[in-house]
Amino acid sequence: MEYLSSMYIDNEMNLDEKKQFVEKIQSDPAFYMLTLELLAQEQLLEKQPTLPEPAVEKRWQPPIWHGLMRWLKPLGLAAAGFSTAVLMLFAVFQSPSHPQCNNRFVLFEPAANQVELAGSFTGWQRISMKRIGNSGYWELNLPVASGEHRFAYILDGDNRIADPTLPARERDDFGGENSILNVEARI
Repeated sequence: MEYLSSMYIDNEMNLDEKKQFVEKIQSDPAFYMLTLELLAQEQLLEKQPTLPEPAVEKRWQPPIWHGLMRWLKPLGLAAAGFSTAVLMLFAVFQSPSHPQCNNRFVLFEPAANQVELAGSFTGWQRISMKRIGNSGYWELNLPVASGEHRFAYILDGDNRIADPTLPARERDDFGGENSILNVEARI
């Protein structure tokens, strides 16, 4: 998530990404605090003294406070690091929020008359998939929380199969196989 803040600060996002970023900031207090920390660090970096060009006839002498700054910079960076660590700990011990991402499930089963999907993200309730014309493909778009989930397709009401496109699988308690889906948090 830190890279998103950095991209925003460095103006490396298009307008749609910036809009999504601002919406994410509003909905996630931990992300908001992390972004504020990064902005504070950017401000410190911008305020770094730049050395003036030495005059030809006079050699530049560092100001008196220059030696003091040599000691204050590491302390400031250590304080910023400590603040970031405290924020990260605060975020870890808060109740986890699982942002939902829209996932598209697609299955090629031309011989099936009905295809349903059931998984940990549906409470193992069956949800009917939609046939895509006469192509033999079935599809379903669902919001799925980030994290690891198990699911299976049910063909014609009773034949359970794992997703043939996902290699991660595990045996269930009923002798069948479930696919394992990992959903990463996105903005």
